Amino acid sequence: MATVLGTMAKLLAVAWRPPTAGPWIEAVVSGMMARDLAATATALELPPAAIEACADALATYEGANGDETMHALRREETRLFIGPDPVVENAEGTWLQREHGVRHPIRMINNHTKAVADFMAGCGVVRKAHYNDCIDYLFNELDFCGYLADGGEALEQRGIDGAERLEAFAAEHLSQWVPGFCAEVEGASVEPYYRGLAVLTGAFVRALS
Repeated sequence: MATVLGTMAKLLAVAWRPPTAGPWIEAVVSGMMARDLAATATALELPPAAIEACADALATYEGANGDETMHALRREETRLFIGPDPVVENAEGTWLQREHGVRHPIRMINNHTKAVADFMAGCGVVRKAHYNDCIDYLFNELDFCGYLADGGEALEQRGIDGAERLEAFAAEHLSQWVPGFCAEVEGASVEPYYRGLAVLTGAFVRALS
């Protein structure tokens, strides 16, 4: 089960990353991303309605032109998440600041982001040299959940229980902002891709919590 849980977290992390040419967009238009997400979510016994909603949304892109689809998703990703005043904040620290009434949230250097970085460091995950972006982006946090779920030698050497740390990270971080983030994306996105992904991600995080 831990391996399935880790796979789900990593698949969602990939799906939320900025659209790119090559394997990423090929997975979308070939239907592979939709099938992998649905199969793994079913194995985890996530709510069937959420699985179906995501599968139906991603089916919109199956067989479509890769370049056209990538540009459409890039345009929507930019509109939703990028710029000085994005429609939806996709990092924990900035999302929570907005939720608490801060109109122009501070990126990277804020109490929420520092708490995420400290939690990750305690599990042996540190920011790579020259990484000049938010460590608390949703896809980074999901990647980290995959690392905890899969366990492995790095955690064992530190005497860390990956399952216990995953439960704590979900309670202290994911559950505090991801359900609200997903609800915002569902309401704001003009692309089925992001709406369907938000439904499934919200279901996954609620299951972790």
